[in-house]
Amino acid sequence: MSRPQNYFTELSGIPVHYARPPVAPYATRGRSYRFYCLEAFEQKLAACFEELWQVCPYGQAEVITSAGAYVNKAGYHGLGRGFDLDAIFWPDKDFITLDYPSNPVFYLGIEAIIRRHFGTVLGYLYNRAHHDHFHIDDGSSVAFSRTSKSRVLFLQSALTHVFAEPVLIDGIYGNQTSTATYKILNDIGLSGDLEDDALWSQFLLSISESAFGQALPELSPPEILRNLYTTIDTELADSESRKRIETVLNVFVDHEQTQEWLGTFE
Repeated sequence: MSRPQNYFTELSGIPVHYARPPVAPYATRGRSYRFYCLEAFEQKLAACFEELWQVCPYGQAEVITSAGAYVNKAGYHGLGRGFDLDAIFWPDKDFITLDYPSNPVFYLGIEAIIRRHFGTVLGYLYNRAHHDHFHIDDGSSVAFSRTSKSRVLFLQSALTHVFAEPVLIDGIYGNQTSTATYKILNDIGLSGDLEDDALWSQFLLSISESAFGQALPELSPPEILRNLYTTIDTELADSESRKRIETVLNVFVDHEQTQEWLGTFE
């Protein structure tokens, strides 16, 4: 398919910038850019972000950054029906998709809203290629499916991090996931089968509201350090440099003056 004539530079009234080299570094606010896609797909994106501004405690953002929409290749990007979300910037909050390990609850709050509008959402848990962005397209129904790896990974992560009901996050809908799901549904006053479209949509909204209800305006230094250890454990699990990095960090954390300083925040 040739590039669509339709393009956007903002969604739901918010500028959308490109933040990938050589245009601009990843995780920055990037630069203004034209994102080409089908008009109907743009409208779906706009509706998604409009709901996000309404549900998120930070309200309307200042900038959305993306790795692109239409790309001349196979798949939904090539059909003008795909979009890659890198980050969202509010006046007092930066959301970077690569930061999932250090702030999974807020990440899942945003993902829940995206899933209310799009069937295909591939993120950090799906595979390494999607660590630094959400891939979004409308190539599948928004309905829940027990055989969908991305949907089950999201559900398991929400159970574990948002509702504090830990399950194995493996993308397989087994007995443990099923039991935890129905427990949480009962706890929040919902019942039925997640493959019912109305229930799934309501559950997604509940996940988002619960996640955003836990959002903190600022992390303390001890919390930042704990998140740093979590990120090292996740990102460098198979790396030879992990032990050396942890050793250097431990020397800093265990220093008498550092401990004295950290103690003032407890």
